[in-house]
Order: sequence, then structure tokens, then C-alpha cells
Amino acid sequence: MGTDVAGFLDDRAALIASAAPGSAAARELSGLTDRAVSALAETALSRLGSPWSVLALGGWGAGRLLPHSDLDLLVLTDAPAAELKPMLAEVLYPLWDNGLRVGHQVRSRRDHLRMCRDDLETLTATLTGRSLCGDPYLAASVLADVASQARKRGRSLTRRICDRERPGSPYLLEPDLKEGAGGQRDLDEITWLGAVLAGKAAAGPEASLEAGLLDEGELDRLLGAADAITSARWGLHRVVTRPTSLLSLDLAEEAMLDLEALQSALADAHHTLLRARGRVSNTLTPFDPRRGDATPLAASALFSLLDRGEPALPDLEEAAWAGLLNDLVPALDELMCARRPALSHAYTVGAHCLRTAALVADEPAARPKAAGTRTPGVGPHTLQFAALVHDLGKAQRGPGHAERGETMARILAPRFGLRKDETDDAALLVREHLLLVETASGHDIHDEDVILRVAARVPRRDLVDGLYRLTVADSLATGPGAWTAWHAALVGELADRLRAALSEDVRGAGIVERAERTRTTALEGLVAQPGAEALSGFLKRASLRYLAATGADEAARHARLAADVTSSGLPGAFEIGVGTGPTADTWRVSVAAIDRPGLFALVCGALALTGLDIMAADAYDAPEGVALDVFIVRADTRATPDTSTWSALERHLRGALLDPAALAVRFAERRSHYPLRSRARTSVAIGETGAYATAVRVRTADRVGLLYDIARAIADCDLQIRWVRAITQDGVARDVFHVTDRNGEPVDDPGLLGHLAMRIRERL
Repeated sequence: MGTDVAGFLDDRAALIASAAPGSAAARELSGLTDRAVSALAETALSRLGSPWSVLALGGWGAGRLLPHSDLDLLVLTDAPAAELKPMLAEVLYPLWDNGLRVGHQVRSRRDHLRMCRDDLETLTATLTGRSLCGDPYLAASVLADVASQARKRGRSLTRRICDRERPGSPYLLEPDLKEGAGGQRDLDEITWLGAVLAGKAAAGPEASLEAGLLDEGELDRLLGAADAITSARWGLHRVVTRPTSLLSLDLAEEAMLDLEALQSALADAHHTLLRARGRVSNTLTPFDPRRGDATPLAASALFSLLDRGEPALPDLEEAAWAGLLNDLVPALDELMCARRPALSHAYTVGAHCLRTAALVADEPAARPKAAGTRTPGVGPHTLQFAALVHDLGKAQRGPGHAERGETMARILAPRFGLRKDETDDAALLVREHLLLVETASGHDIHDEDVILRVAARVPRRDLVDGLYRLTVADSLATGPGAWTAWHAALVGELADRLRAALSEDVRGAGIVERAERTRTTALEGLVAQPGAEALSGFLKRASLRYLAATGADEAARHARLAADVTSSGLPGAFEIGVGTGPTADTWRVSVAAIDRPGLFALVCGALALTGLDIMAADAYDAPEGVALDVFIVRADTRATPDTSTWSALERHLRGALLDPAALAVRFAERRSHYPLRSRARTSVAIGETGAYATAVRVRTADRVGLLYDIARAIADCDLQIRWVRAITQDGVARDVFHVTDRNGEPVDDPGLLGHLAMRIRERL
């Protein structure tokens, strides 16, 4: 390695470590690289007998090198390959050997002009090209001819450039800073369009001003955005060991970026490009000031946009970015860049609100069964308004955003023309917009007290449908993992039960009546079956909670499982029943077994070893010492469960009952091969003691056998699990356990609860 290269590498490392991230640092790194590569090239290529020139293309040509950027190099010459090859090696190998990523092309002048005509990627890289060393006239003539030819094909070229795919959204909390909407490629495209229309090479978007695509104010805003995006990309390159442009939440925190300024820059690049595209094709965007009618929107115009549903989102986002919705929702343009990362949330606060308001106009794909009999309740504009403002309380950081949002809804409702009664309905929806999803995911909705507590917060039955629709839209707008078929089933069932509880012809939540109907129907069906007396004993002693959650046919099958276990007389006896689950690709697995300490944990372990993911579980006491555990499961692998799966479950459960210690050893072996699915920290929260059980909420990184570990910790504290709800999103598990003491009573001993939380943390 030559001393010049060694000095370059030292200077390069020092610059990357010390420079303030931004366009200035990128230009300085480009200049430093220019000098090093030029010195190598001039030393090696000066022996050529033909004219030659070395050009920097792409981002390097634009003077925008980052720590992990590729060096895109073009050598122009007519020299024979045999003569050129050893000389070119003297340029490239010192760079390659020291870890720099160098892409190079060697072409004659004629070949490169032809390549730029045929290949769009080569053309766009050359439009930001510049000469490094060699014959400056050769480089200048090629760059000029490429731009001139591009201008002659301007109409077709700009159309092809504008057809570039732009994945994602500038309002994503985890944006792609290079290829995604609002990223560096959007800035590049504006530069390319300006270069084509102006007919000359360009290092930045200034050519778009000359070509009439942008005005001076737009250019200034775009240059500011470019500096912020370059700064963020530089900061990202500092903390990663390989080239990446995806800014995850973890990397964003590590890189210590000004994230809201970055979101604003991404939005500026995104919307400016869309306007530039519209101007090139003479199809101006709806709120482009060049239309002459881009004025603040009235409520009626906003509702008209929202009535179009999700297809109106691009127009809604442009209006918000341009500040045209601020008269209705003050500072909405600022909220479009406000980041409040939470589990599964994918978008900024303002973008999430717009998405929710657009989606709430669409009929939910999965509705409560009772929806067909719903009565007119919340009007469409009231619902759209509530959806639009439901998260405005997040403008202020900290808990209580729903309550703050309710206050803001009451203040803003007159601007939208809502009457007093409509304002009251909207305010309630905003205050309670998390009620259904939090209750369904964290509480036993077959518990009458739970339903009645929820019903007490919703004053009228006709509000349930509006609350359900807002819940669906809010979840869909949150991100891809926030609304699944499983969530739809849970929330839909809760909405049905809530309707029943608020019905005038049903007393309370209707759970007692439903449970007794199940008992009566199941008993009537057993009359003619063999062993009816033993089966009926199970049903007669079954709890109302169990019967309310179970259909008559299933209760009869459970009675048979329990009777078979009892009649076997064996201490390790168990029976397994399998049926379809509440949603597609889920199964209901019922396990009846002689009760013993830690039984629930052993069943959880057997299910996990079989490759089944537990989504929900209920634990019931059956007569004569037989426990009944009912699980909703799905495959934790790509394989679809079949008869071999259930045979494996029986084998794993039999082995766990015979040797519980071996189960823990098998999980330790498995975890050594499967890394954690997220980096979430573990938290354990003990909820308020209810009338029947104490809630234990665990949030942690998902892993193989997680429920087994938590259930073991609970059993070690001599407590019983009554009910479980397991929700996993983005590799983070949020599991809720309802536990009791051995007498079936809630646990209220602070010392025991503290010990339980400690044991769970130790196991996780």
C-alpha cells in the first residue's frame, strides 16, 4: 500500500469520525476522495498512448459521498483493453484491498453515449457526473453531449424518470432514507428532471429552478431538506457496519438524530417531487400553488375528500403538508412530522390521524355479528371528525392523550359544523377510542363484570358501531401488524357482547342467561348417550364463566374428555381434543388432565415444542380433580398442523408429565438455535385486583417457550392461572395472565405479588 493511499485512509477515517454530519461533510469527503483517486489514476494512466479521462458519477459525481457510499467510476478511453488492464489495476486494487467499494466502467466516448441512450440508470448517473482527472475536454464533451441528447428526448425521458417506483411513505417512523418516498432518490429525481430539461449536467436541484420546475422558495426548502437527509444518512452510516438506508427505531436512537427535522425534510422532498412530476406532465397536484386556487380547506371540502376513503390519502397529505388544514386543525402540518413511537405504530401522529379518518369511511371487512341489526348512531361526519382528531392529544408527550384529545375535540367540533349532540358523541369516541382493543386484548370478555364495566363507559347501544369502526380504522392505520384476523375476532366478539349488555331486553351483560342456556342445551343432548350420568356431572358443576365462553356442543365434548380422564384411574392421565379456532389458520386445543401443580405450564411447554404458538388460553377446574385447559393456537412454523402434529403433542405432553425437568432442558437447547425476535426490555406490571382474579401483564421480547417460562414462574409462587391472552406484534409479546391463589381467590398480598414479579423477570 502506497504512502499516499495510507494517508488518504487516515484522513478519511478522521473526517468520518469528527465531521458534523451534513452536506458539507459529504462534499469534504468527496473532495478528499477526488484527490486520492486522481493521484492514483494520473500515476497509472499517464503511460497510455491514447487520450483518457476519469469521471466520478452518481452521488460521488454530485459531491455527496457518505462513509459507506460506493465509488462510481468511469474511465473514458479508446486504449486497447490489454494495454489498459494492468494500469487500471494499479488504480483499483489499492482501493479494493482497503475495503472501499468501487464500481467501475471502461468505455469509449461513442460507447458511453450509446449506453446513455439505451440505459436509464447509466444516463441518470452521468447527468450528475464530473471530471476527476485526465483530458478535461474529453470529459466535458461527453457530459455535454449526454445532457444535450437527453434534452432532445425530454418528453419520453421525463416520463420514464417519473415512472420510478417510490416505496413507503415520508411519514414512516422507520423510513428508507435512500430509496423510499422522500429519500435521497426523490432529491436525485428532481436533479435529473432539471438536468434533462435544462440540457446540462447538474450536481443538485438548482437546474430545476432554471428549467422552471421549482421557484426560489421551493428550491431553498429543498436544499434544506437535502442537507437534513444527508446529515441523517451520514449519522446512520456512522453507527452501522454495512451499507444500509433503513432507519430503524433502534438505529435512530443510537445515531442521535433530530428525527422530527428529518421527518419534515422527507415530507418536503416527497411533496416537492410530486409537484415537480405534475408540472412536467401538465397534471398539477390538487394543491399546487400554480393552480391559483390552493386555499385553506373548508370542512365541507375536507369531508368530501374523506368520503373517498383511502385513495384520497395523497391529496390529504399534500393539503396537510401545505398548511391548508391548519384552520380546521391548528398546527396539523407540524403534527405530520411529530414522532411518538409506540408498539406497532408505523406513522407520525398527523399521518396516522389522516389515515384513520380516511379508513373509517370504508366499511370494515370484519364486523361484529350484531352489526346487521345496528340502529342509526354516529353520523359519518361525526365519525370522520372523531377519527381525524382522535390522537391530537399526542401533541403533548406523556400519558393521558385520549383525555386531552377529548378536550380538543370539543374545542374543534364547531369548526367542522357539528351540533352539540354530535360533538358529545365525537368527544366520547375520542376519549374511549382504545377501550375495545385494550379490553379485548387484556381482559376476559366472558367475565360479566368486565362487560358491565365497559358498558358503563358507553352510554348508548347505538354508539357501539361507531366505536367499533373507529377501532378498526385506528388499528389498520397503526401498521400492518396491529389488526389481524385474531384481533378482529376478539374485538368483534367484545362488540357483540357490549351490544347485548346495552340492549333493553337483556338484563346485565346477558352472561348468566347465556351460560344457563348452554348448560341446559348440553344436558339435553347427553340424555341418550352412554355414561350420561358421569357426563352430566361435569356440566352440572361447570362454572358460569366456562359455560358463557363455550357452546353446548363443545361443552359436551369437554364433558367426555373429563369423564375419560376420571375413568382411567391413572395419575398421569390426560385427553386432548382438537377443533377449528375462531379465525382462519387457528385451532382450539382442549386438554383435560389430572390436576397437579404446574400443569398449565407443562401443557404450554408441550404446545411450544410441537411448534404451536399460543394466542389465548382458559384454565378451568373440573369435578373430581380434573383440570380443563383450552388453548387457541396457530402454527409457529410454515408447516400446517395435521394428524402428525397432534400425535407429537400427545407425545410431548406425556413426556412432560413424566419428567418435567427434561422439558426445561429441551427449551434451553432450542433457544441456543433461535435468537430473540426483538430487543424489547422486559416489564412486569401487576394490575388491580378484581373480583375474581389478579391481572399480571408481561411485556418482553418473544421467544421459544415464553408462556411456559411465565407459567412456571407463576406455579413456583403457588398460584393458579385462570385466563391468558397472548398478543405478539413485531417480535414483542404482550401477555396478560389472570391469577388466583389455591383457593381461587384474587391475590392481594403485596409481598407475594412482588415476589411473583421478581420470579418472572428472573426467568425472562
